[in-house]
Amino acid sequence: MSLVRVLVTSRVTLSHLFEVDGVATDAAAAVNVAVKRLDGTTVTTGPATVGTVGDGIYTFDLPESATLDTYTVDWVGAFGGASVTVRDYVEIVGGFLFGLAEARSMRPALDPTKYPLSVLAEKRIEVEQIAERIAGVAFVPRFERVRLSGRGTNQLVMPRIALRALRAVRVDGTDWAAPDVAAVAVSSSGVLTRTSGAAWPAGWDNIILEIEHGLDMAPEEIRTAGKVHLRSRLTMGDTSVPYRAISFTSGDGGVYRLSTPSRDRTGIPDVDAAYTGQQIDAGGFA
Repeated sequence: MSLVRVLVTSRVTLSHLFEVDGVATDAAAAVNVAVKRLDGTTVTTGPATVGTVGDGIYTFDLPESATLDTYTVDWVGAFGGASVTVRDYVEIVGGFLFGLAEARSMRPALDPTKYPLSVLAEKRIEVEQIAERIAGVAFVPRFERVRLSGRGTNQLVMPRIALRALRAVRVDGTDWAAPDVAAVAVSSSGVLTRTSGAAWPAGWDNIILEIEHGLDMAPEEIRTAGKVHLRSRLTMGDTSVPYRAISFTSGDGGVYRLSTPSRDRTGIPDVDAAYTGQQIDAGGFA
């Protein structure tokens, strides 16, 4: 399973590597692909294109999307006499924390052989997820489908701030009509209010919402911190200091205490200052 983030309106070729017991393996017959939205609506289907015989790599052209979204991508093939389905995910996003080319060009420049674009893209997603978790806000426009419990009031508190739009509502299994969705007031602080005064029906996990959230663009301080953070994730194994160390003694006898990471910090002082500083800025949405 993998996650790929694709810029809105961009066309991309997806790829998947099939392995059996860790060995790249071609399917016994054609591999078919089904791309769907999270609500189950089919986006596109078709046969995948096989690469070099024996490399186990299949590709599929994903059409561009004009809106933010999240897709499931099911690759279905026959291996060892059984049908196998493997799922990947694609997020259609409104932007990235930083460009891969600018991340590579920071001094010292990253070796393109050691760090190909595919690796940089994978680690950029990791950096974006960590930054958003620490700061509590998405730095570029994103789509999300969330399930919440109604409390019988006309307001619903979302798990996200910087709300941009409410796209769809399903309550107790029934989809709302577009005029009803449009009648909900969307607050950037993360509150959805039914302006008619009607209540969000009480229940357990009875409300499914499709939302767009996130800033228009990341502050420059966050973009720079993200690129520094990316380099640390790429090179985290290039050190003689044991992973569990919290301090070390240099060859000249100096003792150095290491900044350690946690759920709320990366362990990189400058990066943490930027990410946690954004928590205060995000509070301005309230």
